[in-house]
Amino acid sequence: MLHFDMKLKQKNVVKISLFFISILGLVACGGGASEDLRAYVESVKARPVGAVEPLRDPVVYDSYGYQSDSQRDPFKPSFTASKVAPTKIGSSSGGPDMTRERSQLESFPIDTLRYIGNLQQGKISWGLIKTPEGEIVRVKLGDYMGQDYGRVTSVDSENIELLELIPDGIGGWEKRTVSLVLNG
Repeated sequence: MLHFDMKLKQKNVVKISLFFISILGLVACGGGASEDLRAYVESVKARPVGAVEPLRDPVVYDSYGYQSDSQRDPFKPSFTASKVAPTKIGSSSGGPDMTRERSQLESFPIDTLRYIGNLQQGKISWGLIKTPEGEIVRVKLGDYMGQDYGRVTSVDSENIELLELIPDGIGGWEKRTVSLVLNG
């Protein structure tokens, strides 16, 4: 046991000696480098100062005065909904045809669709509808639009009228007329 304690003390003495030698070496190496560093800093400070480029003049934008006298109110929808006298349609007869294939325009709420133009081909009048995604789709009498089973009943140069079927909450359906007004 005595032999073991002696080796442990020798190891500790060696470790402590190496630590102090390392510290002494680091302190001895640091003295001369600071003069080089000071000389470099002085040479950088002695260099001529560069000129700063002047700032560009600010860009002046023309203001735009919004005149709303002759335009429609942007906070009101571009369609008008008027209720037709509510008529009860039994859910088994007269309700929307759930088996027919739905058109592209039936995936959008009616207030997000815009009537932007009209085309005439013979006796057929086509309405041009712009979707929220920016796509333009043609509609004619009998086509469907909107999410409330709206069927086109009239297309002219001023507006498109739809007859929508709205569930009344008690198993029947109510009819409602909706107009999309031409947005120029």
